[in-house]
Parts: sequence; C-alpha cells; structure tokens
Amino acid sequence: MLQSLYKCQRNLCTKIRKTSLSVQFVSTSCGSNIPTDENKSLINLCQGKSHGLSKEPIISEAKVLQLDTVKCSKVSAVIEFFRNHGFSANQMKKLIRLRPKLLASKVEKTLKPKLKYLQSIGFSEDECSKILCINPNILLSSIEKQLAPSFDSLKIFMGSELQAMAAIKRSPQIFNNKIAHTLKQTVQVLHQIGIPDSQVLEFIQKSPIILTINPKKMSKVGLRLKEIGFNVTSPAFRAAFSAMSVLSHSKMERKLETYRSMGFSDGEILNIFRLQPTCMFYSEDNIRAIVAFYVDKLHLSRSHLSQRPVFLLRSLERRVIPRCSVMQVLWSRGIISKMGKLSSILMISEKDFLEKYVTKYEAEVPELLAAYRGELMFEEYSFHLREVRQISMSKGSSPETKAA
Repeated sequence: MLQSLYKCQRNLCTKIRKTSLSVQFVSTSCGSNIPTDENKSLINLCQGKSHGLSKEPIISEAKVLQLDTVKCSKVSAVIEFFRNHGFSANQMKKLIRLRPKLLASKVEKTLKPKLKYLQSIGFSEDECSKILCINPNILLSSIEKQLAPSFDSLKIFMGSELQAMAAIKRSPQIFNNKIAHTLKQTVQVLHQIGIPDSQVLEFIQKSPIILTINPKKMSKVGLRLKEIGFNVTSPAFRAAFSAMSVLSHSKMERKLETYRSMGFSDGEILNIFRLQPTCMFYSEDNIRAIVAFYVDKLHLSRSHLSQRPVFLLRSLERRVIPRCSVMQVLWSRGIISKMGKLSSILMISEKDFLEKYVTKYEAEVPELLAAYRGELMFEEYSFHLREVRQISMSKGSSPETKAA
C-alpha cells in the first residue's frame, strides 16, 4: 500500500509539473487577539486621535489531503478539466490555493455542471475562469438550491439578464448569497442612510459587492460617512461606502498607517479619502511605491498629492514611469524647455500622449519608444513640473500658491 502511494504521488508530481502548477498542501492553525472596537475608524481622523496598527490574523484554509490511488486519479482529472476549459496555470494555482478541496472533486458530478450552467447563462469561457478564480465556491454550490434561484432574483431586480451578468462579473462573490433576502435587506439599509429610491438600483448595479456585507455594518458605515461630510447622492459616497464596507477594520487601519508612514497628516489622509476613496483599495506596497516616486523623483509635496489624489490611482509601471521617462528624454535633449502640470502628462489618453510626445519626435529621438515601453528608467527626473515651480516660488513670496 505504501509503495502504491509513493508511486501515485510521483505520478501526481509529474502531472502537476507538466501543467506548470505548483500545489502546496499546508496544515496550519492560528489564533488572534484582534481588537474589534468598531469605534476606531476613519471618523477619528476628524478628532485627531491616533490609530494603532492592528495585526491581521493569518488564516489558512488549506488542509492536508490524504491521497490514495483513487484520489490521485481525481486530482489528475481535475487539473485536466480546468486546463481543457481555458484556465491558465496561474488561474489553476489561485483556484486551488483558495479552495484546496477542489482537487478531490468529481469532475462529472461537481465541476462540469457548474461550468455548463455559467455558460448557459451567457458567460464566455474566459469570463467563467475569471469569475471562478474570484469565487471558487460557485463550483461547490448547488445549482438548484443556490445558483439558479440567486441568478433569477438578481435578474428580476436588475431588470435584465445582461445587467445581472454585469453585476456578477463585477462581484462574483454575490453568487454565494441568498440574493432575494440580501437584496431586500440592502435596499432597506440604503433607504435608511438616505439614498433616494431613484438611485438605489444604480447604487447596487455599480457596487454589487455590498450585497455580501452584513446590513448592520453597512448601516454603521453609511452613518459614519455622513458624519465625515460625504453627500449620500455623490459618486464619492458610493466609492467610500464600498471601500469601508468591504475592507475589514484591521485592513483599513493598515492603509491609514501606511499613508502616515509616508508623511501624510491625518487631515491630508482624510482629504485623499474624501476625493478618491478607492485609494484605500491599493496594497500597502503600491501606496508606498507610488508616493515615493512622486515625492522623491518628481519632488511633489504630500499636500499637493492630498489635493489631487487621482494621481495615486495611475499605474506606476504602466503609466507614470513610462510617461515621465518620455518627458525626461525630451527635456534632456532640449526638445521641451518648459514643463506643464503633471495632469497634462498623466491624465490625457494614450492616443493623445503618443501623438503629442512620442510619434512627433520618434525619428529625431529613437530612444523615446523604449522610454514609452517602460524599458528606460532614470535615477533622477530633472525636469520641473509647473506644480513644483509654483511651490518653489511661493516659498520666497507671501501669496499662497494655488493648488494645481
């Protein structure tokens, strides 16, 4: 029996290597003493209170799978099933990391019917893989008792199959809830916090993730945001509501602490949140990297960034660095002698930026294309943005510089 198991494990490892899929089975147990005081929140920024950095529990749902010869063949069938239906190696890794017990699932009885059901609704194979990678629990749910009733309720509320599908693509997690009951509770909470009846449908369509949030938490978040000064009918309120509803208290604290560690005052952090609440969705590493680039490389002040937090939403690798590198090349070659505002560089479309700064000078400056592709980076960006020039001038004069 032991020899058979060794042989099975060896075959399994070979199969997994062939699909570039690395699966690690880990058995962990942990505990945590996380503070659950809901009163410690963003509202405290207005009161100037300090926040401690809450440690998040490390929770692993992975369990050791006892593999016999029968289960080994199941694992191979499962991997083959996902691969044959367009799942990449990375997507398979993610699925199994989130739900290891999928490896022991029956393809014909459990997996195939769920995928067929999603496709029967109208989702493409590519959309199915993306949805399932976010919410693999769909594969373990009952079609008759959960998925079909949920989709029917969502379709009735949203007004059409297309709108229901759009909501699921935005937030696949909602497919695990009893939608009819959840929708009723969510609508009640939105009415209680002051969302006009005419805006309730649009609110849920654009932020369907709130259907997964506990009604009591939603109510607390709504009241908290109103106290901070959000207008409940504004798009910013919807974004802030989603951010604070979805993020746990400890995660929100970590975001706030990250901004503080980068030198922002509590007032500046509050302003960032008011103007661009989605800044709180970024990872701590991303926040540090993009703030460091703006402050250390482009010499923008934190105060300016807090007034224009939309800059924090631009991708550092795909937009900020490539475009700034293009501008540095043009500046260093003397082609551009005076720089405009950062918004004139980062906020224009790809087409307009290419035409204005790359295509126009490409023959004269061949390295522009490499800079635009992100292949050319600089230790120092020596051009001076108009915002930086204004700040420098204001230090030597009394009139307060107007924010760009």
